[in-house]
Amino acid sequence: MPPSRSGKSLGISVKSSLRTLQILEYIDSKQRAVTIAELSDNLDFPQSSTSTLVQSMINAGYLVVDHDGRSILPSSRVSALGNWVEPTVSRADIKSLMIAVGERTNQTILLGVPSDLCVRYIDVIPGRHAMRLDIPVGSRLPLMEAGMGRLLLSEMSDETVEELWQQTRRRIKEEGAQGIRPSDVSNLWNANPFVSPFSEIMEELQQIRRTGFSVSLGRISFGAGIVCVALPRGPLEQPIGLGIGGLSELISRDADQILKIVHEAACELGIPLKPGRESARTAERKTRRAQN
Repeated sequence: MPPSRSGKSLGISVKSSLRTLQILEYIDSKQRAVTIAELSDNLDFPQSSTSTLVQSMINAGYLVVDHDGRSILPSSRVSALGNWVEPTVSRADIKSLMIAVGERTNQTILLGVPSDLCVRYIDVIPGRHAMRLDIPVGSRLPLMEAGMGRLLLSEMSDETVEELWQQTRRRIKEEGAQGIRPSDVSNLWNANPFVSPFSEIMEELQQIRRTGFSVSLGRISFGAGIVCVALPRGPLEQPIGLGIGGLSELISRDADQILKIVHEAACELGIPLKPGRESARTAERKTRRAQN
């Protein structure tokens, strides 16, 4: 009978599993070959363990060495994962929606998904304003507090939200902002990491579920605002959100017009979004009253 695994060994196994996924997510965000040194630097992993993990993934057939002999790429085995799940909205249609909304608003358009205790932006179309929101692909923001995070949480069960809330509190208590590993763009939150009361979060999630959108102004990143809507998904698909970001004052002023543009563009492309039942200004007033 094999020896039972200690809590320490289980912890190491879980950490390696998460790092494996983070490596694949990082390569996907860059959409090019990467080196072990780049992975180590950008994911803040020790280079020796990164090298060992990458070699294990190569041995298992999930990564291949590029023609230069130094860089690595995902194999066809990775691209085949999940092919049996039929997406509700194709990636091409989502891209078309992002382009259409970007052209009509001139703001930065972002596509966000949950990643551990963060939101990860998997696609970005830069805005055209001189003072635009600059967020690179792959950026991570705290799931519990970011506007996109609240939208994605609204697509989850209350039990899942509470579990993630507890995990976030625990990691911040033990490691501070580094326990969540958000990117530098979360400058306000990184300087003073916090988790809102669970009751306050649930109240906002109920509002998002009712209205079909979320708005966040200058909460995570200095001077930045975002309007977010959830994209349609099947029962086996993870939540995915479309965000329109820019300067807080512009987003606050134009939120209702932005939402109208998003719904019109989605209708033209045959993408069924949840109908909004309140204006952004009405929802914002209710949020401020609740917080006061």
